[in-house]
Amino acid sequence: MKNKIIALLVLGIVILTGCSSKKRSEEIKTYNYQEKSVVLNDKIKTRLGDWVVEGTVCYGLVVLVNGEGKVQKGAPVKSKVVSFSADSIKMKSLETVNLSPVKGCKKMGISRGESWWETEGDLFKTKAEAVAFLKEKGWLEK
Repeated sequence: MKNKIIALLVLGIVILTGCSSKKRSEEIKTYNYQEKSVVLNDKIKTRLGDWVVEGTVCYGLVVLVNGEGKVQKGAPVKSKVVSFSADSIKMKSLETVNLSPVKGCKKMGISRGESWWETEGDLFKTKAEAVAFLKEKGWLEK
């Protein structure tokens, strides 16, 4: 008798679970994914223009910053635009760039394949443009 009651309880639980899973199946069937469109903020968009899209190969900057947050020197790095967020661009380095050591700096460059989030919009179509920007700022690695 005890076994029959347990069997009926288990059967009842299975039936109740089955009914509620049908409701979940309907929810899953009718679910509609809304993809977010990512638009760059105005600061970066006005600085770069419309030429930067996912997959664009361009030049970014590798800079050495001292302990006080002041840029000491820099160099251009060939990179690729990977993706966008609202306030930055994910970049991936296509080459390794090493800078000479500066007192107070721990990392001295970037390796091929490393990625970073570009928040300032310092991207350039050509290496010459990147070098000219570094010269103008007085950051060009000598």
